[in-house]
Amino acid sequence: MISLQNVSKFYPPTQKGGKPVLAVDDFDAQIEAGEFVCIVGPSGCGKTTVLNMVAGFESVSQGDIVVNGVPVRKPGPDRAVVFQQPSLLPWMTVFDNIGFGLTLQEGRKTRSHDKVAKIIEIMGLKGFENHFPYQLSGGMQQRAAIARALITEPQMLLMDEPFGALDAQTRTDMQKFLLTIWDRLRPTVLFITHDVEEAIVLADRVIVMTPRPGRIAQVIDIGLGRPRNWDMVLSPEFLRYKKEVLHILRPPHSQTAG
Repeated sequence: MISLQNVSKFYPPTQKGGKPVLAVDDFDAQIEAGEFVCIVGPSGCGKTTVLNMVAGFESVSQGDIVVNGVPVRKPGPDRAVVFQQPSLLPWMTVFDNIGFGLTLQEGRKTRSHDKVAKIIEIMGLKGFENHFPYQLSGGMQQRAAIARALITEPQMLLMDEPFGALDAQTRTDMQKFLLTIWDRLRPTVLFITHDVEEAIVLADRVIVMTPRPGRIAQVIDIGLGRPRNWDMVLSPEFLRYKKEVLHILRPPHSQTAG
């Protein structure tokens, strides 16, 4: 479904006369339709840059990104993005915020009342249709943001640390909820996170990146089965995957005693 072919990204020099900054270097990956892929890596390694290039928010400096055989040149309705902050419109109700996704797509105020009502029920927001964002918890705001992305029926859901601002319990609840929705609707998901456990819990495959310039250090297939049993986080298999990812992120020669 999506192919990143030897993708690199340069930014202008940070100071006059300096060299361009290489943020992502020779990133090469294939993501199949309906697959759930997580990217993990240290802060500043280029995870979000990769997602922004797939979304069409930023252009590649070298290489190609191709979705269903079409090179990515700009944002498109086939790719919906969910950010860390829900970015709901504060003057709109939950119903209108979710329907706004269709308005943007169709160029007019949505008349698809039944479609909005259905996804509100799927997302567990029934009874909160007429609430404003400030009246919702952080987790419910993010549910509304995900609903707004999904209502346009994108082929790909791009998620940039969407649960990073939530407390630990709400984050776990949202991970479970996202997997339930994914299992039901099966969009292709590219999910950015710095949390190793979150990546293993969610993904079919985990792409581990190096420090900047961001390269692919390793791609790990997560064979924990579907649907995920939450007790798996205590299993030897889960701990083995966690140890493997952490070993790549923090190789023994880079660690110091103290």
